[in-house]
Amino acid sequence: MRRRFSTLLLLAVPLTPLAGQSPQDRLALDRFQDSLDAAHDTTVLRSQYRDLTHRRPADPASDLRGALTALRLTALGADPSASDARGRLQRVTSRRPDWPYAWHALAVAEMRRAEWERADRLALGNRVGIGALERSIEHEHRALTADSSFIPAALALAALTLDLHDTAFVRSARDALRRADRAQAADHAHTQTPVDLLLARGRLERAAGATDSAAAVFARAAGSDAGPLVSLAALELARTRLAAGAPGGDSAYFADAATDDEVVIATFRADLAPIATPSELARFDAAHGADRAAEVRRFWGDRDQAELRRGGERLREHYRRLLYARARFPLTVSRRFYGARDAYRSGSEELDDRGIIYVRHGEPASRLKPFVFGLMPNETWRYERADGDLLFHFSAGYDDAGGGDLYDYRLVESVLDLHGAGGASVDQLLLSREALSPLYGRMLHWGPNGAARARGRERGIGRASIDFGTATDSYELQYAQALTAHADLVAVGTRGGLPLAHFVFGVGPAGTTPTAGPGGWAYPVRVRLVALDRADHPVARADTTIVFELDRPLGTGQYLIGRVELPMPPGTWAWRAAVEQGAEAGAVLPRDTVRVAAAGPALSLSDLVLGVREASARWVAAPGDTVRLTPFEMFLEGHEVELYYEAAEAAAGAAYAHAIAVYRVRGTPGRVDERPVVALAFEEPAFGDVIRSHRTLQLRRLKPGRYVVEVRVTGADGRVESRRRGFRLIRAPS
Repeated sequence: MRRRFSTLLLLAVPLTPLAGQSPQDRLALDRFQDSLDAAHDTTVLRSQYRDLTHRRPADPASDLRGALTALRLTALGADPSASDARGRLQRVTSRRPDWPYAWHALAVAEMRRAEWERADRLALGNRVGIGALERSIEHEHRALTADSSFIPAALALAALTLDLHDTAFVRSARDALRRADRAQAADHAHTQTPVDLLLARGRLERAAGATDSAAAVFARAAGSDAGPLVSLAALELARTRLAAGAPGGDSAYFADAATDDEVVIATFRADLAPIATPSELARFDAAHGADRAAEVRRFWGDRDQAELRRGGERLREHYRRLLYARARFPLTVSRRFYGARDAYRSGSEELDDRGIIYVRHGEPASRLKPFVFGLMPNETWRYERADGDLLFHFSAGYDDAGGGDLYDYRLVESVLDLHGAGGASVDQLLLSREALSPLYGRMLHWGPNGAARARGRERGIGRASIDFGTATDSYELQYAQALTAHADLVAVGTRGGLPLAHFVFGVGPAGTTPTAGPGGWAYPVRVRLVALDRADHPVARADTTIVFELDRPLGTGQYLIGRVELPMPPGTWAWRAAVEQGAEAGAVLPRDTVRVAAAGPALSLSDLVLGVREASARWVAAPGDTVRLTPFEMFLEGHEVELYYEAAEAAAGAAYAHAIAVYRVRGTPGRVDERPVVALAFEEPAFGDVIRSHRTLQLRRLKPGRYVVEVRVTGADGRVESRRRGFRLIRAPS
């Protein structure tokens, strides 16, 4: 990796008053610098350099002019290492440490030196050029010590510090810019502080964690009379408020997205890039003005709805994560070498792999940083997710298998791939992760075959977690207490001309908190539900609360069973849901899919609805026609199960053949028997354009296990529509 640092050759700006220099001297330096910027003939410049540096007696002013000439030669490629400029400027600063201009020029020379070092492919190491940049930061501090109001040094110090990503330099740089801000106010009491200085100070305040101070500084910059940086200041203010969770950030943020300022647009894009898909970035790039603002609003709004959250939550969380990751997982190397055990190559020049995962998925449920003798620094993060936990292993350092650095944490597939694992105790290595998964105990204690299978399983989890975690982002709801919840989404019926889906759920007593009242006990249950297309854009959603009123508190084995209707367009959709009881208890349900039959001239079959009298919600499909829906896929052996389905677009009076069969499922992942264990066939005419069919499945003779019920409806034209649904039979308690 080759790090790109901001080019900060600021010597051509008009000089502010410098200690130890007269106004005439400063004007002469300005004119001299202008002449250097216009010069491109290195032969003439070399001659001028010799004349200036060989004068006798030597004086600091001549040395400074000679050093500036040498810097111009460096910029033109004649002295890429900046050796002459560095040597001359070190001599000037030793003789005149009160000249901030000389210190600033020395800092620029060190930056040129860093570029030269990084360009040398034979230079070994992961921190090539970092030492020169650290010296450059030190020289800018010396420039501001000599004159705290010297703006070029203040701007360069801020940019260097933020580009270096080393938090050890942030607070001292922040303090230096605070002094520069005060010095500007004191020296120019009747004029505004330059916006670029306020922007630089605000960014350092934010990087140091002082978001309130950063917001105040950005507000001053945004309130400036005019200037091309005011729009950028307004965006920085909005970003800071969002990161702090303060009000007022959302509306200003979206308003700023409509600007045509190229710097503001680039900042927006850089913020979206860590989590956006290529297609989302392409849409952002193609949009302009108000359309771009609408695209950004849709980007964050879709994520809020997909994560079942209120509007603006995902946006604020993103900026909180960015601020946190930049402070705790910065990438402080200038090169990244990869090896065989590096399972992921982010391409980031700002964050190590921990930061990449943190920005995408936030705070893990558990984070281990164990010490194992012989092992390089490492961490393991676990995210608890409704669709399956994610497990990430990060390794710093290096070994014989590949590149790395102590300042660069990389993703690896398995704990056995951590740097230094080959020389560490396997027992201690696996025991250090045993709290995360029983797999590590199996890898350690099972026999050769079992341990090998466990190792393969552990590596597969690591690979799958990396593949999923580095290509998606999430902000899943979390609850202090977990509810026992079961649910299903069944597409059957219509409402208002649209197909209807029924979210039927059951909540057990564990974790619930009833409210006592004069009529008994009340259980308010909030349901959040969203249906998504393949790109995770919401197509339908519901957010409602159902209050259950009981004579006595919910007992063991009892469930609160409810139903929420959701009109949906035809198609196959993914769906996500969460149920909450009280402020602290809830459950996010695993993602699933639902197929909503399309309305049209051809016969279409709805989902299959299963229900039992003891544990079902009721739905009136038509006057006098009540349907039972259960959230469970398990039924007690020996019980009768009610089956309901609808066939739409039927021809009134035409005969339709119905075939119902139940098949046993064997093995894992599951093989359906060819012959049914229960079969039923009948023919009946349609009495309207919708056939509503009720049947009772007699399952008394079936053994406990997994089954599939299939319904096939054949029209007079021979067209066949079929649907399947799985369920389980379990033994009744004795």
